[in-house]
Amino acid sequence: MCGRHHKLIDTEFKRYTVSTLLEMKAQHEERGIAEISPVSGRVATQLLANYTGISVVGNNGNVAIQSPGAIQANSITIKNTKMRLSVAAPTGSLGASQPKVAYCQHLIDRYQDYQKSDWTGKTKFKYIAIHNSLKRTFGVNWKLLSESKFEEVVVFLQGRIDATIIGKGNKKKGIKNFSSHEEWQSEG
Repeated sequence: MCGRHHKLIDTEFKRYTVSTLLEMKAQHEERGIAEISPVSGRVATQLLANYTGISVVGNNGNVAIQSPGAIQANSITIKNTKMRLSVAAPTGSLGASQPKVAYCQHLIDRYQDYQKSDWTGKTKFKYIAIHNSLKRTFGVNWKLLSESKFEEVVVFLQGRIDATIIGKGNKKKGIKNFSSHEEWQSEG
């Protein structure tokens, strides 16, 4: 229920008894009317327009989409959830080389740790933006780049690490901010 009707029913509890509310609900469901928010409506419209195969879980009725002669349910519940879709990286891409992905991820993690530890407050939440920065610089997700771009990605990430407040301080003290790919592989 919307906030207005929810408050009305709560304040007029003698008029809207449990049995009255259940009867109203049953009548509403019999008419097959769905009340959804405009945002959910747009999502539902897109889902139904773009997909011919929808899996329905936990539905009390039968639902058929683009299936002539099938039993159609009076209602369908669409739950808007975020889904993560993972696709295998193409052969010859950085993402297909597990050791190179691991090293790049190590550098990304190092950069993020340095940014999180920045005590100046000037880079608040900037550590989150490294993936967008990589995409902006190289034009695509770094894992989809050709393996031949590995050194460029590494140089970019190492430069970003060195440019942090902690990275600059470490360089002044003669402390290395990261290991080379070869050193990192022999360490691990």
